[in-house]
Amino acid sequence: MRRILTTDDIRAVARRGKTELVVEPPTVITAAAREEAGLAGLRIIEGPGDRDADIVIKVAGEEIRATLLLDEAPVTASAIRDLLPLSGTVNHARLAGDELMFPIRTYMGPENQSKAQQAGNIAYWPDRMIIAMFYGDTGGVGLTNIFARVAADDMDAFRRAGDHVWKNQGVELCIERAG
Repeated sequence: MRRILTTDDIRAVARRGKTELVVEPPTVITAAAREEAGLAGLRIIEGPGDRDADIVIKVAGEEIRATLLLDEAPVTASAIRDLLPLSGTVNHARLAGDELMFPIRTYMGPENQSKAQQAGNIAYWPDRMIIAMFYGDTGGVGLTNIFARVAADDMDAFRRAGDHVWKNQGVELCIERAG
């Protein structure tokens, strides 16, 4: 049975002095709950790390698996899936924190948006028509549609790729369907 994690759930965990919350599929975390967690300094860890991936991001010699959030951002996640494969140049954006930015030429409107970001979020930023991939927690600089999440087991590879792009701007990237 699917459970929905709300802002009230986040507040209850934060009141107990916790700094991390591990959730297992098929839990759905609302965008408001994610934002509340960011404001409360609560890190949400989604497990298990070995879940099936929908997409693979190839960058800086790493292959990073991610799951599309079809329940949270069905229009955006489906549209991105239909555009795959996507390839081009990715750059690092220290303005928002540990973030990789990848422009696309497709406009999608706002959907279940959030400003605060946590490591592993993959989002579409309608105002800039970019895919933003966060390998560290950040407050963000704009409202985004979070449409995918990096597998927990691949976060170290994701951080290595992010550090590589930081040191070597303009790295080639490819996002494709898994399998």
